[in-house]
Amino acid sequence: MEVKEKQKSDLNNSRMTLFRFELNRSQTSLFLILSFMGIFMLPFNLAGDIFLNLFQFLFHILPAYLSEPYHYHEDYLIYNFFPILIRIIISIIFLILSIHALRKILRHKNVKHKVKGKTIHQERIVNWLGLKISHGQSLFIFSASLAGIFFTVQHFLEYLLYPFFGFGLLESICWIPNGFPSQSTTDVNLAQNVPLAITAIFFLLCLYSLFIVRRGKPLNPSKKITKNYSILVFIVSIVVFVLLSARIFCHLALFNYEISSLLGISYNAPNPYQNEDFTITISFLCICLALMITSFFLKEKNYKEMKTSDELSWLQVKLTPHRTIILLSSALLYIIFFTHYYLTMIFLYGGVGSFYFNFYYIILIPIILFCYYPIGKILKNNRFYNIIKNIDNSREFKTNWFKFDLTKTNSVILLSVSSGLVGLYIYQLLLMNLYGQSFLQDLPYSLSLYLLFSFPAMTVIICLILVVIVYTIKKTLPSIKFSK
Repeated sequence: MEVKEKQKSDLNNSRMTLFRFELNRSQTSLFLILSFMGIFMLPFNLAGDIFLNLFQFLFHILPAYLSEPYHYHEDYLIYNFFPILIRIIISIIFLILSIHALRKILRHKNVKHKVKGKTIHQERIVNWLGLKISHGQSLFIFSASLAGIFFTVQHFLEYLLYPFFGFGLLESICWIPNGFPSQSTTDVNLAQNVPLAITAIFFLLCLYSLFIVRRGKPLNPSKKITKNYSILVFIVSIVVFVLLSARIFCHLALFNYEISSLLGISYNAPNPYQNEDFTITISFLCICLALMITSFFLKEKNYKEMKTSDELSWLQVKLTPHRTIILLSSALLYIIFFTHYYLTMIFLYGGVGSFYFNFYYIILIPIILFCYYPIGKILKNNRFYNIIKNIDNSREFKTNWFKFDLTKTNSVILLSVSSGLVGLYIYQLLLMNLYGQSFLQDLPYSLSLYLLFSFPAMTVIICLILVVIVYTIKKTLPSIKFSK
């Protein structure tokens, strides 16, 4: 009997591992939130690429090319087809990763799993670009780097296949004011190669980060670690630093005779507009460098458990454990949605000084910061761990969701994410309705008849997702009615 009880105790203390990272209870809950979001958000992106972009290629671009191929470039079909295929493949990869994480977390029934290779333990501290980061911060860097690799690969392949597919941020870096404020100059070689070089640098940084957080040499656990917000400041600063460095290189390549001759680029005489832009670029580069240096000094003690206040409020509203998870899930959902939307607009359409860049910078950045505020507050000083522990110790609750047995904590998490997704998909449904009505008004003059099927198909998919979301809410709603 004693042996059986000891074995049962050992099983109950078994830790969850994901991608070889050992997860505590709060980290497991965070990955459950993220994986559940991915499973419900990625199918809509896939449907858009298939029913809108792929169908446009199959039923509009391809027939037009086959009817008069001599009017088009020989690689015209490749330029239009492969970017769509790349986006579909990347979305499928993220969807598979989300399903894998969700299944592993929900099926983790206190059973020890055999992990191939060495497990990355909670106490591990590593040196990442000179910053001392904890295990939880390593998880964040790992997740962000993994997403960054796919994002940079997608952008690299799209640009490699079609160098002038858009005038986005990377392309606009190469265009320097010359003569009049509304006119710019560049060289073909710069416009083609500098964006590729920037993308390659970002890819190498992400690859380096993945290697360091997984295989980097662990440091003394007693060392001070970097604060969470300083890591975000450092990441944003280093990204802007690389972009500004590329713009300075373009300045030197275009307006310095020796460097222009060395690179085989046509020399341009300096002018007041170029000098002003060069001065502004140098100023912002120095600011980014100062922020990066400051990040090395923003540290805190590495306490395994930190004392925190039992009361937590947001905008003067007292947060119960259930409200806290709902707020955290909603904030994570919308910060991912708006950040992805913002990056897409900036890198594809938001050139330096353009209307799109200024508009989305003014509108979306405050929204992203507003979403980050509750995330930073809840995750600070181990608060989220205490909240999860509080719910785990409350009255027992179990329910069944698509053959998964959900505990109370997992039920509250799924309920929280589903509540946020309802608003997002109702917005998408209204947006699809507006697009459909606009298309029907132009139907007699439209050549895109495939949209007669695409818009209804997209609407059906949104409705199916909403049905699953409502079902999830119905199954998990009783979890918040149980108190201690």
